[in-house]
Formats: sequence, C-alpha cells, structure tokens
Amino acid sequence: MERFLEIINKGIELGATDIHLQEGELPLYRIKRALIRNHETEPMTRFEMENLLDGVVGENRALLDRFEETKRLDIPYDLTSNIRLRINVSLSNGIPTFSIRVIKIANIDIDAFRIRDIIKELRKHQTGLILITGKVNSGKTTTLNAFVQEINKIYNKKIIMLEEPVEYIHKSLKSMIIQKEVGSESDVNSYYDGVINLLREDSDIAIIGEIRDRKTMDAVIDLAEAGGLVIGTLHTRSCGETVDRIIGMYEPGEQKAIKNTISNVLKLVVSQKLVNDKSGGVVLAPEIMTVNPTIAALIRQERFSISEIQDAIHHSNGSELISFERSFTKLYKDNIIDIETIEQNVEDDSFRLITNLIGGGY
Repeated sequence: MERFLEIINKGIELGATDIHLQEGELPLYRIKRALIRNHETEPMTRFEMENLLDGVVGENRALLDRFEETKRLDIPYDLTSNIRLRINVSLSNGIPTFSIRVIKIANIDIDAFRIRDIIKELRKHQTGLILITGKVNSGKTTTLNAFVQEINKIYNKKIIMLEEPVEYIHKSLKSMIIQKEVGSESDVNSYYDGVINLLREDSDIAIIGEIRDRKTMDAVIDLAEAGGLVIGTLHTRSCGETVDRIIGMYEPGEQKAIKNTISNVLKLVVSQKLVNDKSGGVVLAPEIMTVNPTIAALIRQERFSISEIQDAIHHSNGSELISFERSFTKLYKDNIIDIETIEQNVEDDSFRLITNLIGGGY
C-alpha cells in the first residue's frame, strides 16, 4: 500500500480528479479532462495490482466474495479528513485494474467554472422540477454541487442528495445536507427507491444524481408535484432533446397527459458542455431553457418538435432562454476560449452561426 499512497498523493498534488492503474502501465492521472502518465515512476506489476486489491479489501471476506462473484467492486476509502477515494475494481486479463475517483469536501470555484449565472437561474425556483443535462463529463455533478454549496451558505433548507457515487462531501452550514449513496451495498438500493422515500422525508430541495428510467421519472414528477424543488440529471445533449427523452419514456397513449404534466412541473432545463479555456482550465458553456408560456405551449403540442424548441431558444435575446451559440460567443468575446475550441465542440451549422455572431472572418 505504500506505493499506492505515493501514487494517490502525487495525483492530489497535481490536481487529478481520477487515477487509473493497470498492470504493465504507468499510473494515469486525469487532470483538466486530459489523461497524463506519471513518468516519474515505474509501470504497475501484477503483484502490485493483486496486493492492492488485498490492501483495499482488508479482512472483509464478504467484499472479496462479492468481487469473485461479480468481477467488480466499488469501495470508499477515507484518505484524510478532507479527502476520500472511490475505488472501482474490475478485471483485465484476470488481473485487477483500478479506477479511482478523488473526492474532496465541496469547495467549487463557481466563478472559475463560469457557472454563477447558472446558479442564479437555479435559485429563482422554489418548487417544481429542474433538469441539468449533458453527456458524460460535461460538468453536471459540478453544477449540482455548486448549487448546493451556495444554498448551504445562505438559506436554511433541508437538502437531500441521491448520488452514485458521492463526489463532493458537504458539511451542513445554514442548511441541513443529507447525502445518500446509491448502490446495492450503499444507503439506498436504487434512485427509484431513494426518490420514493424522499416523499416522506420532508425535504425542501432534492438532488437526484441521475434519472435513468420511466419509473424513476414518475417518482421524480410525483415528488416535484408534492412541493419543494427537485433537481435531477439526464444524459441528453440539448434542452429540446431532454423534453423529447422524457416524452419518449411513455407509451403513445400516455404522451398527451405527460406533455401536460411536464409543461406544468418542469421549470428549467440547463444543458451543458465542458470545454477547455485559454488558461489551461475548463469552463462551462450552457444552453438554458426556462419553461415560460411559449415553451410550455410547444411542449403540449400534439406533435412535439425538438427543432421548434431549439428555434425558440435561438431567437430569444433574454436571460430565460440562452442558446449554446450565445454562450460560446460570449466566452469568445470575453477572451475565455479561442475559435479552435468552439469549432471542436459544436456542429458545423452552429459554428457558422457563432462566427456570424462574433462578426465573421473565420
């Protein structure tokens, strides 16, 4: 375990969010979205990988039995009072391989990530459903936890968070924060079970790490309709696609009713892209859709159209509806990102629109 701790401490020193260990490979650190090899050390040996499994499992025979049965394992590991690790173990060619998430007590710089405006939009709502969307590694978890961090400083609320895994650790300040990890060996078996119990836990704000299926969506909607604020995530690429995904969870005969429900309970959708900035860090570029009367009417239409939703967002100049194109344009004009970054992160049609907004010439 001595070398393991050296590798982990080096990763923390470098600001790594994830550390990957595989037999025959140098340790890999994920730093600002990039994977970087540690050339100051030697490749991991099979003996070290197997010894590491024994070290993290310890004398817990039940954990070892579960690993032998399922070929995977998730283990929390308290490193210090401020940092813990979430260790995922799997097999490659019969040898343990490790993916390690570094989890810190929440201290998110909302200005560095450029999410203060998003937090401001989230704080406008006291009830209903808000969805934070985007592909994997688009900063959804960061936005959720930044919101909780800011609410915790200012308001006296009961906040319950369902997460898989817990990535930031919050200490209750003005608010009471209860964090529950989802998983068969954790606090709740599934997101659905956790949301069902939330109906009886008198929360002011419920944070749902991921809405994966229709029954969880049903429970989330029931919770939002019961009062309080519910914020969840979906793996969708735009605000229009998010609404379409929800409608698509239901049978054709149920879709008219769910459209009416969504148009009433859904208050805000934020779709995110996480991109590299000029300083070597990362910054969020959001699409924001407040469900105003125009958007609500588009949701209720007999034939729902993603393109009509997106057109409504594109043609708005206010703060309630902000397109990706406007967000990228602002980041460019504020000298936060360069034109190459924009080109790498948007489709051709969007890129042409952005360059027109900037003033042409590219």
